[in-house]
Parts: sequence; C-alpha cells; structure tokens
Amino acid sequence: MKNKYRQTSKKKSLSFKSKWLTLCAMMLAFGLGSCVDYSDEATTVSAKVRLTLPEEFTSNSGLEGRTVVLMAQNGSRLTSTTDAEGVASFSNIVPDVYTVSASWELTQAEYAAATGDNVVNEGAVVSGNLNNRLVKGEETIALPTVLAINRSLVIGKIYYAGSKDANKKNYLAGQFIELYNQSDKAINVAGLYIGLLESNAAPAYTLDNLHEKFSDSVVVCKQVFRIPADKAHALKPGESLVITNSAIDHTAKVATERNLLTADYEAKFPTGRIVNNPSTPALEQKFSSFDKIPNMNLLQSGPCGVVIFRTEKDVTKFDKVYSYGKTKGSLWLAVPKRYVIDGVDILKYNSKSGGADVATKHLYNDIDGGYTTISAVNGYNGEVVYRKTSTRKGKDGHRILQDTNNSLNDFKLSTTINIREYDE
Repeated sequence: MKNKYRQTSKKKSLSFKSKWLTLCAMMLAFGLGSCVDYSDEATTVSAKVRLTLPEEFTSNSGLEGRTVVLMAQNGSRLTSTTDAEGVASFSNIVPDVYTVSASWELTQAEYAAATGDNVVNEGAVVSGNLNNRLVKGEETIALPTVLAINRSLVIGKIYYAGSKDANKKNYLAGQFIELYNQSDKAINVAGLYIGLLESNAAPAYTLDNLHEKFSDSVVVCKQVFRIPADKAHALKPGESLVITNSAIDHTAKVATERNLLTADYEAKFPTGRIVNNPSTPALEQKFSSFDKIPNMNLLQSGPCGVVIFRTEKDVTKFDKVYSYGKTKGSLWLAVPKRYVIDGVDILKYNSKSGGADVATKHLYNDIDGGYTTISAVNGYNGEVVYRKTSTRKGKDGHRILQDTNNSLNDFKLSTTINIREYDE
C-alpha cells in the first residue's frame, strides 16, 4: 500500500513537473516570439537628385527652390525642393522604378537674364525627365534639363478613349483634338499640320532606335493632316480650334459624349461609315500608313501621340520608312523634328503598374519630357486628356495653359469637360 502510494505520488509529481516545464517553454517561446518583427514593409532608402541647367544658360543661377518629383509606376508622387547647389534630397523611399522630373517656367526677363537672348517674347520652360529609373539605395541621381521656348499654339485636349452607349456598345465617333492659342496675338492656323504618331503595340521605333538611325532628328507618324491653306484662319488669343472625325452633336446618341457641331474641321469619311457634317470644312489628309483609313486613326486604348508642325516643304516627299529593322510592311512618315511646334506623348495604360506603359514612349524629352494616359486598358471610359490652366494670364486676361514641356505635369483627365472648356 505504501509502495503504491509512493508510485502514485511520484507519477503526480512527474506530471506536475512536466506540465510546469511545458508552460515555461510556452512562456519562453511567447517571450521570444514577441520580439520578432513580422512587418512586411519594405526597407526604405534615401537618395538625392542633382539638377544641371541647360547648356544655353550662361551662369549656374536659378537652381535653388526647384521642385523635383519622383513618381512611382502606380502614380504615387514624392516631392522635394532643391538647395542652392540644385540638389533635392529624398528620404524614406521604397526601392522601386520611378520617373524623375523637374520643370519650371521662365518669364521673358528671366530667360533673357539666364541666356543673354532678348529675342523670345513668350518666355521659356526648363525641364528634365528620367523614365524608368531604378532607385535602390544611397545615391545621387543626375537630372539634366533642357530649355524650350514657350509655345504660342499648344495641344489643349485629345479625346481618343470613346465611350459606351446606352446599350453598352462601343462608341468612337466623337473623338477630337483641340488646339489653343495662348499668346497675346492672333495666329493664322491655315496650313498647320497635325501628325498622329505611329501606334504599334511594340513601337515601330523606340527612342533608342530613333537615336541610332536618325540621330534624334525625326518623329515617326502614321498619319498627317493639314488645315486647308487656301484662305487665312485667324485664331484669336484665348481661342480654341477643334478638329474631329464627326462634327455632329454626339450627346444625342450617347449622353456622356460631346456636342461637336461647332468643330472647325472634320476628317471626312466619304463612304458614310462615319456621319459627317457637310457644313464643316474638311481636313486635308497628306499621308496615311493605311490606304483604307481616311479619318484620324485615334486608338481608343492608346498609344495616341500627337504633334503639330509647320513647314513650307512638301510633306508628301518626306522620307517614308519601314519599322526599325524591317524591309517591308507598314510605311511611316519621318517628319523632321525641327518643324514641330508642340507634341503630346500619350501612352497605353498598364494595369499591372497602374500607370502608363513607359517602355513605349515615342517623343524626345525636348518635345515632351513626360507622357500622359487614360486610366483604362481598353478605352471606352469617356476620359478626355486636357491641359491644366496655369496661374498666368494673357494681356487681355485670357487663360494661359500649363506648358512645362512635360505632360506628366501639364495634363489632367475628365469625363465631363466639353470642347473649349478648361479649368478656371
């Protein structure tokens, strides 16, 4: 009996000791575990961006107080201001691929003081842009800038996305391009050319290809149209010029579309596939890569880059080139860059990055340092790409649109803005 009691007591003692050791182990594990950081946040880094002024500048003044922007592929933005040496410092940056940009306007007096050139009447813009720049650690990024004279005539709006009608069918007839005169004098737009950049899914010419083959001297267009030159067309300060494929009231068909009855010119479709307005003057088509497309071939999903240019040359005799490395297929028109007045690089939306497909950029930084896009992969969302209004005013009080030579900064999206309307 006594031995049985001792055995039972011993078992209880061992059981109690085992439970106690188990509890201690659990407490120890909990204590140690509570010190482990389970955060999945990425390690952040710091970086600096150093601006360099355009070669036309005769001094290094003007570097301080400039805003530098880092924009991630999903559209989020970080900003910093430069010091006297032109250096902007960023901290707590998540390592990623960024677009690095900076731009600022110069008045006529500031331009003259910086360059010694007293010829310019409209002022100028200094801008720099680096696309797809990997920021991964402590470093100083060099951001060179270029100088661009402020343009009197700019591309104010491009509507290419189209929309869905009441029956959820695709509607593209209401596409248009709008130009705007922000100078203080009337501009004769007769004879002005509008070029639509080639829009292959894989660009016919990347920027590297253009550099290699043409030394950055041309833009490659799939279509070129001209405003008739048989009579003058004066565009007054603060006035817009609208060109479209169909100058009718599209709101009668789709409530979210625009009334284009007052459009200035129409790219006619003579077979009747698109409804044309007989009272609207016709644009002249001077070149098209596609024989069966007489109207403006604006892709509802992008890319849809546009340039405007002037020349006394016969554009039909400009070089016609195959895609890079090809000897057959579609022919593109190589328009000399020196004739270009303004350009907007519109890229296809990339759903994975939540922004533009930057790899398909077509325009050089001195035409458009950035790019813009709608927020839909396949279009049909009714968004208009339109230029912001700057804080400056013309001599008669008319608005001046933002023109920093970088569409990332200059353009916005709207589903409601109408032709000849801009933000106040």
